[in-house]
Amino acid sequence: MFTTKVCIQRKQEKNTLTLAIGVALAVLSGGPVFPIANAAESASGNVRVASEARNFDIPAGPLSQVLSQFAGAAGVALSFDARQLGEVESSGLTGAFTIEQGFAALLAGTGQRAIRQPNGDYVLQQMQVNTLPPVQVTSTLLGAITEGSGSYTTGSTSSATGLPLSLRETPQSVTVVTRDRMTDQNLTSISQIMEQIVGIEANTTSALGSDGVNYTARGFSVENYLIDGVPRPTVIYAFGEETSDMVAYDRIEVIRGSAGLMSGMGYPSASVNLIRKRPTAENRGSISAQAGTWDLSRIEADISGVLTSDENIRGRLAVAYQENDSFVDREHHDRYAGYGILEADLTDATTLSAGFEYQDFQNSGASRGGVPLFYSDGSYARLSRSTNSGTEWSEFNRESTNLFATLEHRLTDNWQLKFHAEHKEGLYDEVQGYIYARNLDRDTGAGGTMYISRWASDLELSALNASLVGVFGLLGRQHDVSINAFHAEYKEDGNDYPGWWSSLPAQPVPNAFEFFNTGNWPQPDLSATGSTFGKDVETTALSSSVRLHLLDPIHVIVGLRLSDWQQDNSSRSAGGFKSTTRITQESGIVTPYFGVVADINETWSAYASYTNIFEPQSKQDIGGSALDPLEGNNYELGVKAEFLDGKLNASLAVFQMQQENYAVALGAGIYAPDGSAAYRAEDGVEAKGYELELSGELSPGWQVVGGFANARADDNDGNQINQHIPENTFKLFTTCELNQLINGLKIGGNLRWQDKATSVGVGPNGEDFVEDSLFLLDLLASYEVNEHLTVNANVNNVFDKTYYSGMQYIGRYGDPRQVIVSAKWRF
Repeated sequence: MFTTKVCIQRKQEKNTLTLAIGVALAVLSGGPVFPIANAAESASGNVRVASEARNFDIPAGPLSQVLSQFAGAAGVALSFDARQLGEVESSGLTGAFTIEQGFAALLAGTGQRAIRQPNGDYVLQQMQVNTLPPVQVTSTLLGAITEGSGSYTTGSTSSATGLPLSLRETPQSVTVVTRDRMTDQNLTSISQIMEQIVGIEANTTSALGSDGVNYTARGFSVENYLIDGVPRPTVIYAFGEETSDMVAYDRIEVIRGSAGLMSGMGYPSASVNLIRKRPTAENRGSISAQAGTWDLSRIEADISGVLTSDENIRGRLAVAYQENDSFVDREHHDRYAGYGILEADLTDATTLSAGFEYQDFQNSGASRGGVPLFYSDGSYARLSRSTNSGTEWSEFNRESTNLFATLEHRLTDNWQLKFHAEHKEGLYDEVQGYIYARNLDRDTGAGGTMYISRWASDLELSALNASLVGVFGLLGRQHDVSINAFHAEYKEDGNDYPGWWSSLPAQPVPNAFEFFNTGNWPQPDLSATGSTFGKDVETTALSSSVRLHLLDPIHVIVGLRLSDWQQDNSSRSAGGFKSTTRITQESGIVTPYFGVVADINETWSAYASYTNIFEPQSKQDIGGSALDPLEGNNYELGVKAEFLDGKLNASLAVFQMQQENYAVALGAGIYAPDGSAAYRAEDGVEAKGYELELSGELSPGWQVVGGFANARADDNDGNQINQHIPENTFKLFTTCELNQLINGLKIGGNLRWQDKATSVGVGPNGEDFVEDSLFLLDLLASYEVNEHLTVNANVNNVFDKTYYSGMQYIGRYGDPRQVIVSAKWRF
């Protein structure tokens, strides 16, 4: 018998890099300087406590090698006979785990287990065979990657603090939409996903691809989007990701409240971080197709695996094409998406990845105007859901290509360095012709006004990000730290086109009803006028977060971000005269973060967090000047629970936010000089509410995610703002495997409820428009025919309820009943 033994010395070793970082942190914190112990060492010189969770990133490979790397990273000795494992492969381990959890995850399904010895060492032993009838139990602990986990929750997220933490360890409200949930619920675009997230409500008053598509959280607009942690600017139009296809993404991580520590700036509503897929250590692929109501057709392919015999290079390619009509007359969507990535292990400690992402969304025959809520006599309009207020030649296009590369290097078992770079080029082009009707005569159709314009621009993003994540020793305990440096440049360059604010004044429509039926209207010349506009934003930031384990049940997270932000707007006349205006110049913006988590017991924790809000604004006043930056404070208290080794998570949060310079629209038909809506700044705005959420596995094969949210925002006089957004909402999605009834059968349902919403004073005589409380029900069934083929059926809005997905001065109906069938072949 030969034995492989992995161990590390319990004698302190000097490491120049970790020692320097530890000394710097101690000096900055004002505390005494202590030498940094290695992973195996604590104040007493003993092995790390087995129940203490820490973060691991062990790459895939032979199980014997992966176990050795895990034991070394965990700081324990492991003895085993290599013949026990044979040639078993492992997918590695990523996320926060205790030593016991890590061994259990790596050894799941192998028949082996790691037994802790009295001296703290571990020995690998074969599980005893039970002579009773076998009971099959599968227990795999969750990591950060959600694909293939079968779960609606995650084991680790870093979108709030930069530190890889479990949901329970994160002192903010977090929702993660996993890849398996996307598949079961048939969520193929970010717009579909946003409507399913607890605490987020759609406020969609026009067609997808226009500026009338908005989402709100905690009473305010959601405008903060990130891709793999790289923020998109809110001050440049169309840099959001509202039209993105999901073929490229493993999961969506949503932080409700402010996430300024990661984005530098940010609205206090929510931040949406889209996390890309990674190549897999095993060869696999899939082809799926679907068809549905409104001539929906979609095909998607995804192939991943190793590209070399030594498995050091892995790759992945995913593509999707979709086209469909809409329940709205004449509206048609085309969507193209492609994603590719290569990942190479340059050394045992260094991995380089590079890839591309392509997105193209086209919406033809669409309207920016929605449908009228009132007739001129003050009665509700209630037009047909298929009513289209746009011309047949209107269209919204968005296209982008993103190139990215990441270099990851494990300095030691406890320290990882990462460099990320990306460059994105894109465009938006919106040709608009639509009726805006607030005083429509119910008999003659008179009273509508035609607005025509074109908005188009090229977009460019270049970003560099460097991060260092690790563990250091201080005051006899181990603590976690993340240090980050970020620089980005965002550009917008576009031609000016005719619009209703310049050479194409709004025109009366003799009979809107006739127009709604045909969409016929003469298309004017919408060529470029010869003048141009541009925006240039440059930002640099340094940030750090430290998770201090001061006492056994108390974990404190302290963070700080220092940001520089500069925005210049430029214009050039048709005659060649160019001018540049400095819109924002901010240096040394301090964004603090403070959170504390107290473990009540092994299941429950209580937490509190504070974040500061600072967001430069692109919204303009009636004179064309940008509003002053949004500022304020965000407070949150809550409790969280983690059941079944993290497979089921629960949380309850209460929050309060205070804001200055909040943008309030001046009203319908009041525009800034560039044709956009005009705003004023409101001080003393306050929002508060609470959220309850549950996600994960209730029992084997039974997944659930959902919760209840309450949010109300008031102005400085205590009057509620945004009353057209429901104050209370409830969402619950669940699936259950019925293998005992029919092997391979899964059924599920999705329930959404919202209370009434009111658009105040928007009628022709100041009437209120009231949307009553609403229940929506979706159903699904999935059947795994064999190991290769799965078929699905989804029915959305089963009872075909009529409702508005968004409303204020105008509205847009939500989707009627829709049936989608799909099939997926895995190989």
